[in-house]
Amino acid sequence: MIQLKTMLNCIDNSGAAVVECVNVLKKKRPATVGDRIVVVVQKQRNFGPESSTNSGIANKVRRGDIRHAVVVRAKKEMQRPDGSIVKFDDNACVLINKSGDPIGTRMNGVVATELRGKQWSKILSLAPMHVETGLPAGWEVRHSNSKNLPYYFNPTTKESRWEPPAGTDTETLKVYMANYHSGPTSRPDGTGHGEGKIRCSHLLVKHRESRRPSSWRESEITRSKEEAIDILRGHEDRIKSGEVSLGDLAMSESDCSSARKRGDLGFFGRGEMQKEFEDAAFALQPGEVSGIVDTASGVHLIERIQ
Repeated sequence: MIQLKTMLNCIDNSGAAVVECVNVLKKKRPATVGDRIVVVVQKQRNFGPESSTNSGIANKVRRGDIRHAVVVRAKKEMQRPDGSIVKFDDNACVLINKSGDPIGTRMNGVVATELRGKQWSKILSLAPMHVETGLPAGWEVRHSNSKNLPYYFNPTTKESRWEPPAGTDTETLKVYMANYHSGPTSRPDGTGHGEGKIRCSHLLVKHRESRRPSSWRESEITRSKEEAIDILRGHEDRIKSGEVSLGDLAMSESDCSSARKRGDLGFFGRGEMQKEFEDAAFALQPGEVSGIVDTASGVHLIERIQ
């Protein structure tokens, strides 16, 4: 329970080590993960003389400073929608400025998945990506606000891509994506539903002839097109039998980055998708699932949502 006088660890490199909560903003109840609070810095962090790269940031925050912060971990036991229980060993936060941007440039330690649902993607981007994501050095996971999907970005080369770069540890990436990019399937602002647009989910299985034969599941896809179709037929049978929904299956089996949104592609109109995909999607009624659709990306099952 985080309220007046609660002490929290500050896990960014802003210069603060321990802070005390003096106000919970916009709420009359105790704060939890994702809530914004006002804190007083009680203990500074000593980076040491060798950490000259952090000195500019550290000098911004001193003991006694009053700052805004966001709760990123809470000792209070929480039950997630899937029934699982999560409880951290401490209360923790990161400091932000009044506009909501993080003061530090990175975080040390894990944070609760619930931050994603509360739209604190800038804070999640401070996580030690090279350790938690399994991506090669220099790469990080970012979030596209326009597509409401994660993508991969290299700040040094300015290269961005929807599929993981070569050399990715796919098992580590799977864990990271499940923890940090499994947020709500709809856009948080409710936008995107224009006239003539439909909303679909899909399950994609790639093969070695796909336009980009790699995914968050496998850094190099070597299966043949025939093998991909056989795999998708198995998925289709399970969906038709009612054993599992397309969305549930997409989360673990789809080779598209939309997997962590249950395959949800959001709203789209004519001319926004590959023609084969578009034709199949627009032929569906809400609630219907297509047969196997072949595109340059791979083979798909499509479900029209709206």
